[in-house]
This record gives sequence, structure tokens and C-alpha cells, in this order.
Amino acid sequence: WDITQSPPVSLHTLTGHTGDVMSLAVAGDRVYSGSVDRTVRVWDVTQSPPLLHTWTGHTGSVLALAVA
Repeated sequence: WDITQSPPVSLHTLTGHTGDVMSLAVAGDRVYSGSVDRTVRVWDVTQSPPLLHTWTGHTGSVLALAVA
């Protein structure tokens, strides 16, 4: 988001999840998103396309994320 604009303007739209995104974590240029589609996706907002990884195998919705 560019919050210097009024109203704020979206700079990037990350698409790929097939369900609602329930959790988000940011570390530098990386964004981690967790979804009810039972995946975690790793994005690098400086790259095109931005999707780096899709982690599967969760047995339920990904409701929380933390990165260090």
C-alpha cells in the first residue's frame, strides 16, 4: 500500500490462494500468507512473478504464522 495517497493505493496484488487468507507475516521483502486452502505461500515482492514457494501438507486452515 502507498499510504501517502488519499485514499491509500494498492501497489501489489498477490494471487494464488484458493481460499480466504487468514494469516500474514512479513520479513523484509518476503511475505508469508496462510489460508483456509491449507497452504502457506511465500512471496518476494521485489520479484516478478512474486510467488517463491507453496507449502502444502497442513491438515487444516493455516490460522497463524510467525517468522524470525
